[in-house]
Amino acid sequence: MFFFSTVARAQTTEARQLVGDIAVEGNRTLKKKTVLSKVKVRKGDIVVDPAFRADVDRLLETGQYEDVEVSLEEMPELLDAQGRPQVRVTFHVEERPVIKRIDFKGNLKLADRKFRDEISSKPQEPFDRFKAAQDVEKILSIYRDEGYADAKAEFYTSSQPKVNKVILTFFMTEGSRVLVKSVDVMGNETFSDKKIRRLMKKTRRGKVFKEESLRADLEEVQKYYQNRGYAEAQVSPPARVFNEDHTSVALTLNIDEGRKYTIGNFSFTGATLFKENDLRKALTIKSGALYQQEKLDESQHNIQELYADKGYLRAEIVPENITQPLDEERGRVDIHFSITESSVVYVDRLYVDGNTYTKDQVIRREILLKEGDIFSAGKVRRSVERIYNLGFLDDVQVDVQQPRSPDTADIVFTVQEGKPGILSAGAGYSSVDSWLGTVQVQHINLFGLAQRVNLTWEFGERKQNYEISWTDPWFMGKRMSFGVDMFNTERTIPDAYKDHRKGFGLRLGPRLTDTLSLIHDYRYANVRIFDVDPSRDIQPSHDIISSLTNGFIHDNRDNVFDASRGMRNSVSVEVAGGPFGGNQHFYKPQVSSAIYFPTFWKFVFSLSARGGFVHNFPPSKDVLASERFRMGGVDTVRGYDLDEIGPREYGRAMMVFNAEYKFPIVQERNRTILQGAFFADVGGSWKRGRDVDLGIGSQGDQMRAGVGFGIRFKTPVFPIRLDWGYGLNHRPDEQISQFYFTIGNIF
Repeated sequence: MFFFSTVARAQTTEARQLVGDIAVEGNRTLKKKTVLSKVKVRKGDIVVDPAFRADVDRLLETGQYEDVEVSLEEMPELLDAQGRPQVRVTFHVEERPVIKRIDFKGNLKLADRKFRDEISSKPQEPFDRFKAAQDVEKILSIYRDEGYADAKAEFYTSSQPKVNKVILTFFMTEGSRVLVKSVDVMGNETFSDKKIRRLMKKTRRGKVFKEESLRADLEEVQKYYQNRGYAEAQVSPPARVFNEDHTSVALTLNIDEGRKYTIGNFSFTGATLFKENDLRKALTIKSGALYQQEKLDESQHNIQELYADKGYLRAEIVPENITQPLDEERGRVDIHFSITESSVVYVDRLYVDGNTYTKDQVIRREILLKEGDIFSAGKVRRSVERIYNLGFLDDVQVDVQQPRSPDTADIVFTVQEGKPGILSAGAGYSSVDSWLGTVQVQHINLFGLAQRVNLTWEFGERKQNYEISWTDPWFMGKRMSFGVDMFNTERTIPDAYKDHRKGFGLRLGPRLTDTLSLIHDYRYANVRIFDVDPSRDIQPSHDIISSLTNGFIHDNRDNVFDASRGMRNSVSVEVAGGPFGGNQHFYKPQVSSAIYFPTFWKFVFSLSARGGFVHNFPPSKDVLASERFRMGGVDTVRGYDLDEIGPREYGRAMMVFNAEYKFPIVQERNRTILQGAFFADVGGSWKRGRDVDLGIGSQGDQMRAGVGFGIRFKTPVFPIRLDWGYGLNHRPDEQISQFYFTIGNIF
């Protein structure tokens, strides 16, 4: 209700009065400045709208007031420049009472906590009748989900006028829980009653009857028909028959299967940007195949994506089914795509939301689109992948908005931050290092700038390791990473020797494009080999290795931590000695390639190939044993112990191939936490390059193969892998299978 009153002269249109004072009346718990903080009228303003409708609306929108009125009163003691009285504007507010507490009555089957988090009314907030009415519907929805179809609810308030507070009470009559007594099916000729009931996973005999579950199950049944040729199949809402006390219900489904159809011809109208052949390539459904609604929807989406990648975000793709009967049992569906291309859309503004610790620029620099660019759905998808690959964000959502013009769009990237700092301690068993304890302090978003720092201490029977590393992915604000590593490691190689090395490394990785980057790694290591097994042709030594590795990496994987598609390829050459100093002189070229194929759902098939060789040059007469290639074990060919493959003094050339098929077991927040894997490995190492034998077997220089399975568990710090490998080419005196417990990824 709006109200204003003033003297006759204030109501005339000839005299435009000035605001001399602003007052508030009726406020009991809110201070005057709190009320006035929401209004825009100020002293000295000209009175244009005596009702001050805009200010009243702003006050009511806060939800703190039941009613707001405005009155004007002349102030004879305060005149303007023309000698006319100014006016006092008074806002008369009626505050809504504050909710002191919320009670629930009559709920015997469901606990209070079931409702408190779901309702929108909260203690210490203003009471809103409309909100309370919505809460009643929410309570009833909860009861229906729990199977109480006859539940009733209402609310009432108990006032405490002196303190302007109310006690809000929700009173429930629960009724009886309804169970499904039976599910009968009528009209189905193609699929049996048993098959239909099996599709209805949530609405089965003995289960709690829920309307929402029933709707979902009916959609599943209809979808099942439509994905098997029955384009016109319809599943009507079932008849319900309740028993006398309303505790059970018998359901009868009525299915109209219709005719079975195959796909006929495809046609397109309205397309000028793409040729018909390009549009046909986007189709996942083919002529002559059974009609499948899912593939038709997927085809429509693919065409939509073609246009969105070109900036035509609002292109409309409408498939029309043209059914043509061929005989009594089978028909044909011709699909016509009606396309309205609309106009190209430009990016107006980019927003980043949800980040509290991470700096805006850290996320913005991963976004490939810029303000003023033509919108590209592909660049949006890739931007989301790049943001995920930062490693410290649990979720990334994109919202495309149209606030002003149909030819522009605002893009909002809403992120959810994870925990960037981790202190962890643990122990495990590795086939390489035996029992190993680990203490690690890691921060992957230092200062909110995406910098990574890692301090690790590993201790065990065969390994002692101290390591510190720091990485800045955008060094000095440029498109390149820079990192520093310091290490001090002593490792026992069983039945061979002990290796102690300490030193440091410097890493520089300029990024040429979104997927292509260079490698420049410098390594300085003081290496001592001692306690050599007399049966080995290895000499104790104390050397300095100073080397530089150069190469490039091409990486377009969707997720660097758990890829489901894309590939990673790298070529590098390490050169030690020569102009870099040290007393070890060698070069080590290496190549690697890994490719990932999504199959269905989140099942991923991956292939990897690696190869390399190492060769000394004068004045060095040989390559240190610690710089040669060791084969067998979890990182190369599983099913064999370390050093069971290749020369006894390790190889100067190597080649290994891995294949894995991974599938999710446990998921959290739509991410895989625990996954299984089947694998097959083939590899070998050789004393010299000319000894390479690509045959598979247990003789001489032949490569060896292994198969097996394993599980992968993702922790906040690192992935943990447990594998069992079975060697296919063992010699008689070797153990044919191995278990491996390791930390990290193979490729």
